[in-house]
Order: sequence, then C-alpha cells, then structure tokens
Amino acid sequence: MKVGLDSELLMEAQYNLPLTETPFIDLAENLGRDYREVERDLRSYIEGGVIKRVGPQLNYKAFREIGFAALVGAKIENIEKAVRIINAEKGVKHNFLRNHPVYNLWFTIKAESLEILTSKVKSLMRDCEADRYLILPSKRVYKMDVKYDLYRGVSWSEMFEKRDNITKIEDDEIKRMLMDMERNFAVEERPFRKFSERYGYKEGELVDLISEMIKERVVRDFYAVLNGQKSGFVENGMNLVRTDNPERVAKKLLKFPEITHLVERSVKEDWNYPLYFMVHAVNRKIIKEIAERAMEIEGIEEIKILFSLKSFKD
Repeated sequence: MKVGLDSELLMEAQYNLPLTETPFIDLAENLGRDYREVERDLRSYIEGGVIKRVGPQLNYKAFREIGFAALVGAKIENIEKAVRIINAEKGVKHNFLRNHPVYNLWFTIKAESLEILTSKVKSLMRDCEADRYLILPSKRVYKMDVKYDLYRGVSWSEMFEKRDNITKIEDDEIKRMLMDMERNFAVEERPFRKFSERYGYKEGELVDLISEMIKERVVRDFYAVLNGQKSGFVENGMNLVRTDNPERVAKKLLKFPEITHLVERSVKEDWNYPLYFMVHAVNRKIIKEIAERAMEIEGIEEIKILFSLKSFKD
C-alpha cells in the first residue's frame, strides 16, 4: 500500500461500488462515512490521477469498430520518436518499455478488422524506422480485470470471461451512450441523471441496462479503475507462456487471482508463446513467485517475464 492513500475507500470503490441510482451515496453509507467526505476524496483521487476513471468499463469485443486487438513488440532505436508516433495513433491503449534483449517497446492496438490493424502497425513501424517487430493478434481473452489489492500489494481479481462469444452492440445510440458513460461518469449524488436527460432513459432504467450488459459481458464491470503506479504498484510483469496446449493451461491459470490479463495470441514460427498473462505488484519478487507457482502447471514448458521499465501510455 502507498503511504497516504485511503486504502479502505479505494478498495471499496474498486471491489464493491454499488450499481444503484446513487452509487457514491450508497458507498459512503456502506463505509459508515459522510457522503461529502467520500465525494471530496474520490474527486481528489481522480484529479490527482490515482483513479483513472469510474463507472461502467466496456468490453471492446462488443464493438465492431474496435473489435480486433493485438500486442506488438518492436525493436526501437529512437524511443522518444517512436513513442510520439505510436501514442498519436487512436487505437493504441498501452505502451511500455520492457526488458527484452531485442523487442524493447511493447504496445497494444485495436482496430475494426485484423487487416486494418496489420496495415496500421506496418505504417507505424515504417514511421518509427523499425525493421524488426512482432504482431501478435488476440485469439481469445480468458481474463481482463485490473484491480489492485492495496492490502496484499498485488493485483487481485477472481472475475474472468466464462465465454468467448461476446454479444455485439448494433444500436448506434446505445454505443454512443455506453462510450459516453465510460468517459464521463462522475462522482456526484446522481451520476446517471445527466445520461438520463441526454438519452431519454429513466435513471433506474440505465442501472438495469448496465446490470444486464454486465451479464452479457458487454460491460466488464462497474468500479473505480486505479492507476497502478500512483497506487504504489510500481512493477508489472508480462508473462510469456510456452505451451502446446494453451486452452488447458489457460483454464489452470484462471485459478490465479493475481492475474489481471490472460490472453491467447497467434504465434509466429520464431516466437512460440501462445499465452500471455499480466501481474502487477509493489515489487518484482511477488511477480517472480507467481511465475514460479505457475510453472508447476502441467503443460507449461517455459515462462519468460518481461518487466516494465517505463510506461509511456497506460
């Protein structure tokens, strides 16, 4: 836990934010605190960057416009120039410098099709003057739930994807509203009210809609998303798993609550790591210990940990 943070409040906002018409009033009541103090503190954490956003968090696979994703590893000489070029691309979400001897820059990118995604990456790599790079498209997402246990000092979540066929949202108005909510949900007494007025729903109907969307996995969860670095989780390890049976191994790895992301990716002839999982912690020792435990799973031949050296976009 980082000194100075209100762990009780941040833990409750991550793990137990009530999905009601008045979530923050109810959060304060559950904690036995004055609402105005909770409102003030949460807003302060948002302004300071400890909380990145709060409210419904969407599953990109439900949106055709951004339904394809890939992890890209590149050998970059001019890091500053490459970061400027890559981070300017709309579909890029995460961008890290990692400790691989060849591929030192790793970023994720989304697009409406694999063809468009590949074309965008090739264009970025030309602009970055990178002649060695990997494009590793997602085949299946087993887990994507980033929460930080401020007491344990490690990421922790027991939620995972029970199915791979995510419902696609076809209604343009619903798409706009959900994206608007993810970007603009605010800490206030009635946070659903402005969306109710904007889109013509009752506040209770919006609560019911989000609840149903969570069941359908269109919305991953309803909670406060923390910035790991600013919450004291200064280390993250991307674990590359070599195995001939990724599905079987992935199901075993789902028993590790410390894992935030667990994704099966397409492999290359010279890069045979079909599974990738992320762990965030207050130190590297914790991450290494989790990898050692994972190595006991039958079918895993190797786990290579790529630690983050610097975050350029998170």
